[in-house]
Amino acid sequence: MEEALKNYLKTVETALAALADMSSDQDRVRLWLAWHLSQVQAFQHERFIHLIVTLFFAFLLLAAFIGTTVYPGWQFLALDVLLLILLLFYIKHYFFLENNVQRLYLLTERFYRLLGMKP
Repeated sequence: MEEALKNYLKTVETALAALADMSSDQDRVRLWLAWHLSQVQAFQHERFIHLIVTLFFAFLLLAAFIGTTVYPGWQFLALDVLLLILLLFYIKHYFFLENNVQRLYLLTERFYRLLGMKP
């Protein structure tokens, strides 16, 4: 997903630069904007799903911490460490999605400006 989002950002930034040079072609800008809005919606959905998964792992980690305090043992401690590592990776990925979806909003504003509209 990270690679797809990075590639998409490069593609749209290149397209915006090309469209800015030929700003008289409003139909082409509208087509790009429609495609861009559908992609933004898909990335927003992906971000939402990852938020739910991240929260699920955070609750699992909390439950494992409680289990470790109630029944101390190496099994619960190993589970704590495993869930903590997984949660850290999910948080890292979620923040990547969050920050880059915010960049997509800025690109949307640039499309609207090319059309002479206020975002």
